[in-house]
Amino acid sequence: MSSESPPHVILWGVAKPPNAPSSSGFCQKLETFLRFSGISYELAETLPGKAPKGKVPFADIKHDGKTVPVADSHFIIGYLVENGLVEDPDTVAGLTPVQKGESRAWQAYIEEVLYHAIVRDRWYIDENYAVTSQEIFGGMSWPVRPLLAWYIRRNVMQSIWNAGTGRHSQEEAQSLQKEAFEALEARMSGHLYFHGGDRPTCIDLTVYGFLANTLATEGNPYWSDMVLRSSTLLGFTKKMTTSLFPEYEKLLQRIEEAEIRLQQAVG
Repeated sequence: MSSESPPHVILWGVAKPPNAPSSSGFCQKLETFLRFSGISYELAETLPGKAPKGKVPFADIKHDGKTVPVADSHFIIGYLVENGLVEDPDTVAGLTPVQKGESRAWQAYIEEVLYHAIVRDRWYIDENYAVTSQEIFGGMSWPVRPLLAWYIRRNVMQSIWNAGTGRHSQEEAQSLQKEAFEALEARMSGHLYFHGGDRPTCIDLTVYGFLANTLATEGNPYWSDMVLRSSTLLGFTKKMTTSLFPEYEKLLQRIEEAEIRLQQAVG
């Protein structure tokens, strides 16, 4: 009998509020995958500037008597699957190569276009930044709070600018959000999971991670207002939250309140 400990992941990310999604969409995406896979994991706090690639998340993956550091949510998930530490949800669901390719294209669209446009709203628009800053840094003492908030805002704005999204006008960035919302709602309409199966696949875990992240904040009202009027996306987010993160009570409450408003509008 092997004396080796079971695989364990230390997920390094930004400080996470209790019983709520992470303020980082990529950290929430990775934790969603870990929670779904059933692998042992723990959360650890750090700042992006201390991460190997200057961004979070990164992970220390402990298995077979060694600890392997891996940066970037995409490569962390890939390492876990390729080394047999977790099952590949796409393989278990029996996805075809074409379906896997579609999933990868949607992942890139969500992560590299949509999320950048949403984050731009949080940090570029002053009234949204005031909300975002209070949500993330409100519990910190003076003068740490304003200094850290200014530092993070500067870095995020520079990152979004470098990615190209920061060069767009507010109207242009929000048009990207509207296009993505309409496409995602149409793609998910008529079935619970992305590919129409009876269990989540990798793209479902990615979509959920970013929906949970964006609905847990008041700092991106343009995007969240659209989602809160979509019975399709609300139903999906509610199902995933209930099954994976039932402790996210405030998120569930927000979803249920939105569902009641939709029902009243129809009735």
